[in-house]
Amino acid sequence: MDKGKTILLNGMGDRTYVFTVYPWQTKLICSSLVYVVLRRDWPGYSVLYIGNTGMLSGHISDHPLLQKFNAAGKTHIGIHIEPSSFMREVKQKDLIINFMPTLNRD
Repeated sequence: MDKGKTILLNGMGDRTYVFTVYPWQTKLICSSLVYVVLRRDWPGYSVLYIGNTGMLSGHISDHPLLQKFNAAGKTHIGIHIEPSSFMREVKQKDLIINFMPTLNRD
């Protein structure tokens, strides 16, 4: 896997999560993670969607919201490795509360 750029995303309060960001077309095969679908804006990124999965393979081209990701202008995906399925869900919800991405409301 190519070395991606690291960014910090804040949850509620003082919780901060480290995400490695890759261009959308990067083929990723990794397990146990929270992921964010991002759009590159100046000077940083807009969070379009926050999810979690036990296995991410390919470039999530079969995601049920892919058409909406495309319409929203997705450019990158960020991953945060978290082995615990319970903690993946906790972190995902924490980030959703802070960022309130439109595509998580659908």
